[in-house]
Formats: sequence, C-alpha cells, structure tokens
Amino acid sequence: MVDFAITYTTEDECLNKKERKNMIEKPIVFYNKGQQLNGILHAPTGCNAPCPAVVFFHGFTGTKVEPHRIFVKTARALASIGFYALRFDFRGSGDSEGDFSEMTIGGEISDAIKSIDVLTAMPGVDTERIGILGLSMGGCVAAFVSGQDVRVKSTVMWAPLSDDPPDRKQEILEMSKYTPTPEEIAQSNANVVGKSFYEELPKLSPSATIQQFTGPLLVIHGSGDETVPVSHGKRYYELMRERDALTELEIIDAADHTFNTVGWEQAVIAKSVEWFQRTLA
Repeated sequence: MVDFAITYTTEDECLNKKERKNMIEKPIVFYNKGQQLNGILHAPTGCNAPCPAVVFFHGFTGTKVEPHRIFVKTARALASIGFYALRFDFRGSGDSEGDFSEMTIGGEISDAIKSIDVLTAMPGVDTERIGILGLSMGGCVAAFVSGQDVRVKSTVMWAPLSDDPPDRKQEILEMSKYTPTPEEIAQSNANVVGKSFYEELPKLSPSATIQQFTGPLLVIHGSGDETVPVSHGKRYYELMRERDALTELEIIDAADHTFNTVGWEQAVIAKSVEWFQRTLA
C-alpha cells in the first residue's frame, strides 16, 4: 500500500473557468524514508478510461515550479489534453521535509521512484503509460530512473546533466574529504551541499544506466546553456540514438539553461507535450 494523501480545495479555488473544464489541481502529500514530500497533482476531467501520466523532476536547488513556472505551464498543458501530471519537491527542496545539505542524487532517485509508486496507485492512471520529465539534475535523475524502473515508458530530459568528465573524478574525491570551516560555510551559498553528495558522485554514471532504457527518449537543450553545456544533452543522444526506439535531440538555438524567453519556453513546452501525446496517448 502506498502512503499518500490528496488535499481537496473548492472548485472556486482552482483554475479559471475555461481551464476548470478540462482539469483540476490538488495538493498532494506522500512519504519516503520517513520524510514528507509535497506536490501538486494535475488531473484531467471527463476521462472515461485510464489516462496516461507524467511525473516531473526538478533541478539542483529548484522546486516543483521551476523558473518562470515552466513546470506548472507544462503540467497544465498535459492535463488539458487528458494526462495526469505530478510535480513535487525532492526531500530537502521546496516545501518538502529534509535539509538540503543531506541531498544526494541517490536520494532524489529514491524520491523519484516513490513518486511513480504514488502515481500508479491512483485510480484513473494507466500504469502502462507512465512518462517522466526532468530538468538539469532532474534530467540526470530521469536518466537513472529510466534505466532502473520498467514502468517508465517515455522520457523527456531538458538540459540534462550527464557524467562529469573522467579527469574531474579525482577533484570530486578531494572535495569530499575536505570539511569547510564555519567561516567558509557562513560565506557560501545558502544551499549548502553536504559531503555525502560529493562522496557519491564518482560512483554514479547516468549515461551507463540510461542505456538499459528501451522506451522513447527526447532530449531538449539550449545551444547557449552555460550552466550545463549542450554537450551533455548530445552525449545522451549519441549513446541512445542507435537503439530500436524513438530517440530525438532538439537543440533550441541560443537558449539558456532554463529557457528564459517566451519563445524558448513555448518551443520546449510544445515539443514536450507533443512528444508525450505521440508516445503515451
């Protein structure tokens, strides 16, 4: 039995009248490793048969909303055409329990798999039509989940982080051994990354794990991304393109890491929604 709860709101507290005809949105709470994760469930209305569903994985220091509400807009676009969509905060991020300093990629993979457990336990969700969408480090998480969880039938990755170059592994190991002084911590970014994060990194290979995935894969990356260079997205595509499965790479000309113009945003959302329609609907 999956432990989760949906909090109901009145109809007037939901969306505008036009949007309410096609979907409803409800806060949702679920648990992993004894900690509470908070999210939003977008549910289509008027579905007479089980519907496909998509789970969203946010990026490093991100939340279930993401910049310029791109996760919200994408989830609503999916719900309006008959998809369930679940956005949630990983433990230690956003509204969820936990401290960011305890965050690891392995912990986020565990949260991601739990979110699929929650979604597939919901009445109305077609367990044979589950998709995932990850941004940045959430794209890295999506790579692991795609390769590990056979319930995932279609994957979209936006500006996904891939493996660090081999020549950085020693650097990462050295970082894991160093304990910053209180003075250094006080001057650092408020999202303090713990030693466990660095200790785990050299052991992880999302590009190896995703090669176990047999479903459709779409990678979207901006050519102007300075946070996670477009070479990361290209790496995933090159590794997966020879499979006997639909695999595409969409490079958005000049776009930055989180697609921060109206045109870039619209292109990314449209392509992603069309992809899930094609591969899950």
